[in-house]
Amino acid sequence: MIDEPHPHYEYGWWTSAYELHPVADPPSLRAFMGILEEVKGNETGWPVWLWLSNRREMLPRPVGQVIECWLNETGDDAHADFWRADPRGRMFLLRGYQEDSRSNIEPGKYLDLTLPIWRTGECLLHASRLAARLGAETVDFSMTWTGLRGRELSALASPQRHLMPGRLCAEGTVRTSIQADAGTIPDALPELVERLVAPLYERFEFFEPPEQMYGEELTRMRRGI
Repeated sequence: MIDEPHPHYEYGWWTSAYELHPVADPPSLRAFMGILEEVKGNETGWPVWLWLSNRREMLPRPVGQVIECWLNETGDDAHADFWRADPRGRMFLLRGYQEDSRSNIEPGKYLDLTLPIWRTGECLLHASRLAARLGAETVDFSMTWTGLRGRELSALASPQRHLMPGRLCAEGTVRTSIQADAGTIPDALPELVERLVAPLYERFEFFEPPEQMYGEELTRMRRGI
């Protein structure tokens, strides 16, 4: 595990974790690496549970009975992923905020309006693909956002969305979790993401986005736009 605190995560981070059930026949670590390559997403330019094959120091490594990878030399918080993968169907990902890596934005000042939807959707789709590959039926899934106290909700990544300024968060950390049928995740994605992300938005002075925003943003994510 990474040593904390680390400069990449000075202002906070978000995590995604899930566990699949049942996984009757866990693969070997070597075979699991091949499976992780198969289920890697292409929804965004920096997929979740990613590794860089051209950088030996940032390749996944076997650690005990799991695989770990830390992209600690990517140069900014938004790409400094740490992740762990267990062939028994347990996955963990930690990443700094994209909002804190913009040269014209003060780190720790904002939380983007739409990025939590995209990131949560990506991770849920990853869980669905891995479940299909490992023969699992259900997934226990959670999201955590830290370093929130004092941040302002802002439409940095989607300036076309109107959002009144000034909505601040008074809480440092928000955690949400659900259990889902892994096979239904792709079709139920907007509803599942809303269950996970709506409590985060609520911490910003009871903000409630338009219900259609979840479906619209996830459609954009899946189309790569």
